[in-house]
Amino acid sequence: MSKIRHSTSAENDLLEAWLFVAEDSVEATDRLLDQIQAESQTLLLQPKIGQARDELAVDLRGWPTLTPYILFYFVEDDGITVARVLHHARDVPAIWNWPRHGGRGRRHAL
Repeated sequence: MSKIRHSTSAENDLLEAWLFVAEDSVEATDRLLDQIQAESQTLLLQPKIGQARDELAVDLRGWPTLTPYILFYFVEDDGITVARVLHHARDVPAIWNWPRHGGRGRRHAL
């Protein structure tokens, strides 16, 4: 069975997004996270649909969700590992601490 794993960084990103949007509307925040989760499920069905982002980290892929957030993830033998969830307005190339992929079937240094 395919799984979605989240790195600690991705969990922190989701919490930051929730806190930021919840200042205006908790309901909108819940819809935002539901949409991100739904798109994560889509990536389980077609994990290579995302754009390769090797310039950030080897084997990293990016998927622009229908929300203002981009999912950055690694494809695993048994699912995906979401490395980061970042707002599209962020200066993504300026982020220096991207995780390294351990290779197919191995865990990441997240």
